[in-house]
Amino acid sequence: MLPHNRLDNFAEHLAEHRLVAADLDAGMRLLRTSLKNGDTQRANEVAWALLDIWTERELAHAQAEQLWLYERLTVLKTLQRDHDLMFLWVDEVRHTLDQEGVSPSVVMRLEALMTLLGTHHDHEMQYLQYYRQSDIAIPRSSL
Repeated sequence: MLPHNRLDNFAEHLAEHRLVAADLDAGMRLLRTSLKNGDTQRANEVAWALLDIWTERELAHAQAEQLWLYERLTVLKTLQRDHDLMFLWVDEVRHTLDQEGVSPSVVMRLEALMTLLGTHHDHEMQYLQYYRQSDIAIPRSSL
């Protein structure tokens, strides 16, 4: 779980979003290249590595946000549905990958996750930027 200061510090929170998105984007490029080259073993390895990034970094981050940040800035709870979809779709990818290996449905779901992630990060940062610019402090009563 992320320390609270990484969630309520706008610059650090933004950096965390950018880092995980960059790693996922790089992994997706590698997955597409592996598939294009017909290297199914490599594509399978990359897909599992992408799931690790999703689970250990993005979904862990989402869970920390829900437990701490979203409780303090309730306007962010409107983004909860994005997290729910991320958890659901990562589980779907894991199941399909385990049953079928890398298939078109795995790639399509990973692409959808990337699209959702980009939109989610943009919306969350817009909310946080508003609170940062308006000098409204994120309540720290539970620290």
